[in-house]
Amino acid sequence: MDDVKLAEIESLAEVQFSVQEVAIITELSVEQVSDGPGAVAYARGKLKAEAEVRRAILTLAKQGSTPAQKQFMDLARQTELRLNDVEDSDTDTEATP
Repeated sequence: MDDVKLAEIESLAEVQFSVQEVAIITELSVEQVSDGPGAVAYARGKLKAEAEVRRAILTLAKQGSTPAQKQFMDLARQTELRLNDVEDSDTDTEATP
């Protein structure tokens, strides 16, 4: 798959199209979008959009928006919980012979 198609997948994922929708728009198979380099481009697009929203929330929180402050703290807690889950699974893997 060429760089132009990968960029298109990333761009469409960034605006939250599903894998199936991206496949239709790009004229690729669902497997091409959901496996290998296509899957990486898709995930990158989704994560870039999420990062942009988080930056906006942080900006509003710093400006004193109480709802944004609450939302930011909720995101921080969720991230902490995910990190704890990863650390726990790493410990479980190390303990297994």
